[in-house]
Amino acid sequence: MEKALVAAYEAGRTQNLPPIAGTNGEVLYAYGQSLPTLVTAPLHTSLLVLQAGMQHPKAVGLSPAYWQVNQLMAGNQPEMAITPRFAGLHGNLVVTGTSATGKPLNYVIEVTSDAARYTPMIGFYYPYAIIRTWKQEDAASRTLQEKVNRETVAVLPSTNVADLNFRWSMHCSGGGWFSSSDCDSILPERVFDDGRQTFIQFRPGQGSRGGIPSILAENAAGQNAIINTTYRDGYYIVDGVPDRILLIAGKGSSGKVVKLVHESH
Repeated sequence: MEKALVAAYEAGRTQNLPPIAGTNGEVLYAYGQSLPTLVTAPLHTSLLVLQAGMQHPKAVGLSPAYWQVNQLMAGNQPEMAITPRFAGLHGNLVVTGTSATGKPLNYVIEVTSDAARYTPMIGFYYPYAIIRTWKQEDAASRTLQEKVNRETVAVLPSTNVADLNFRWSMHCSGGGWFSSSDCDSILPERVFDDGRQTFIQFRPGQGSRGGIPSILAENAAGQNAIINTTYRDGYYIVDGVPDRILLIAGKGSSGKVVKLVHESH
């Protein structure tokens, strides 16, 4: 990731840095290089995650008659919880503050509200800080590269984040040789897709907690579907968006099954 940022910086192409998916399920934008869009929905709360150590954050721009904005702290990291009162709203949220090193921070986010779709959480990565670290500590570049690889699940396509679909249901299931199962040990934390790939996030330490389950897919007719999958850093990454996905551990009466259903299908 750092090599790509340095190359983009030297070529003057930092305006084209894409959003990426982080390990906590949030969508991360390049700070200062884009105008992020946060899609919200009534009765749902979306989180805006700011830079850790930021001091005196202040938010302006969204009328309290239409939006509820609450400032939160998670350790030393400020966050903004945003909930619209109605669908069909548009506005700009401006957040100002001071970084831990005393530099000014300014965030400008376009905020919209939809009747059903919403983005649970967005945050930022900071390309110039990464570039500066690369140039100052060239000897540690491999370590930095490994760190970013651990924290980045996949680069998302350069499309509106509103196109991400978090409307997946999950529940313990059974079928075939399996009876209804207690599947908590292999239940994922969340599932989402971008229309091209499906991302299944497991809890930290899944390998020692319940093991990595096998994965199968079904089409709309309930028939087995062939899929390509990769397991990386706590995520199953599935090429395509199947109608249903089965996560299976064990067999017979002790087998555990989780059924994931794409609710848009």
